[in-house]
Amino acid sequence: MAACSQETGDKMALAETSVVCLGVYFGAGIIVAILFLSFGVSRIDHAAKGASPFFRPMVFLGCIALWPYIILRFLSLKKINQPDNVSPGREAP
Repeated sequence: MAACSQETGDKMALAETSVVCLGVYFGAGIIVAILFLSFGVSRIDHAAKGASPFFRPMVFLGCIALWPYIILRFLSLKKINQPDNVSPGREAP
């Protein structure tokens, strides 16, 4: 009977650890999402500057879930959706 109690305790410890890890992950995601959507999204994506007021709330949950990618993308500062600075008749490099 003691072995059954030990096994149940191990499962509870694993469950508690999993919940804490998910809480930390999503807590960090909320912080990154708020900061990114407030200050950083227009630096990476030019099209976000003129987006509708519903844009930021729509992508908020995605930012929470994908916050490690957002940090890597922000640190690389690779811009997307930049306007073309190519004159008519010239090809882009």
